[in-house]
Amino acid sequence: MKQLLVLLFLVSSMACFGQNKDALKDVSSVTFYGIDFTRAKVYGAKEGPMQFKYTFDDINKLFITEPKKYDIGKRLGVNVEVTSLEAVNDANKTINPDEIMTTNSGYTLDEEQIEDVIKTLPILSQEEKTGLVMIAMLLNKADARATYQIVFFNTKTREILYSAPTNGKARGFGLRNYWAGSVHSAMKKLD
Repeated sequence: MKQLLVLLFLVSSMACFGQNKDALKDVSSVTFYGIDFTRAKVYGAKEGPMQFKYTFDDINKLFITEPKKYDIGKRLGVNVEVTSLEAVNDANKTINPDEIMTTNSGYTLDEEQIEDVIKTLPILSQEEKTGLVMIAMLLNKADARATYQIVFFNTKTREILYSAPTNGKARGFGLRNYWAGSVHSAMKKLD
């Protein structure tokens, strides 16, 4: 049943975010901001919310410390000119630990919520570029799977150019590696 709900979510997300990937044909390079966990929820995990809050930062650091393994540009076929984690790190610091856990295994974000994440991402540059961010939605320990939204956007206007859902199987030892496994798995599906 849970897998059916995830499948229905993915299909409905594709319909909601009907942007055509052709919108990216003129994009020569992007600034990658990492993973925004501000709206993420955790289902079925025994670890506490504060452990997750600290782990989110550690997962993002992998884009810097293990760039070959976590090369999202290669997976998407775009040149990542800069990986700049400051905006998502600042945003993720605002996460209220009391709101991380959920009892809803079907939790997801709608189009409006995803647009709000992009609008509130604290990007300081007013230069018009193409930004790329992964938005974490549900980290489901019971299914060993996490869902994400890949979003390309105009950094000045915050207009979403392209958005697509993905998900990945969680695996690994330790909290960071387990959920980083879901990021790596989700990125592999982007080929």
